[in-house]
Amino acid sequence: MATESPRRPSRCTGGVVVRPQAVTEQSYMESVVTFLQDVVPQAYSGTPPAEEKEKIIWVRFENADLNDTSRNMEFHEIHSTGNEPPLLLMIGYSDGMQVWSIPISGEAQELFSVRHGPVRAARILPAPQISAQKCDNFSEKRPLLGVCKSIGSSGTSPPYCCVDLYSLRTGEMVKSIQFKTPIYDLHCNKR
Repeated sequence: MATESPRRPSRCTGGVVVRPQAVTEQSYMESVVTFLQDVVPQAYSGTPPAEEKEKIIWVRFENADLNDTSRNMEFHEIHSTGNEPPLLLMIGYSDGMQVWSIPISGEAQELFSVRHGPVRAARILPAPQISAQKCDNFSEKRPLLGVCKSIGSSGTSPPYCCVDLYSLRTGEMVKSIQFKTPIYDLHCNKR
């Protein structure tokens, strides 16, 4: 199911905040579609003309250790209104994706946005369980977001054969992993 969303220029880090609105009697899916069609455009200055709208290809809700405010103090400062961790909403567009944090208060905040071609899959990577003998090379960059785009950062791999890892803390790409065959979905664990 695709719907329309306003087009935005490329940017790697978020910061847009969307205020909650009154709830109406809708199904869960209708509520999601309404959010995508009505609430998200409020984050932009003015309503763009219809010809500048783009299609939403996929939507995914995530619960990840990004939501563990005891491990991520920056996130705790943003959402310190209660003990309930926020929900993450990922939106895949025909030319990129966005990640939104939606706390219990309903005030959504954009955490990440990238516009460099279609995104087939994306996942928040859980922080690994590191033993005392091992070191986490990305501890200062976590939480990490894995993104499978049509064209990898190197630009030389076949379509959807690359996963780029982005830091949600800094917005920068920290690693690119090439594969020989196309990627259809991303799955991850703490190992």
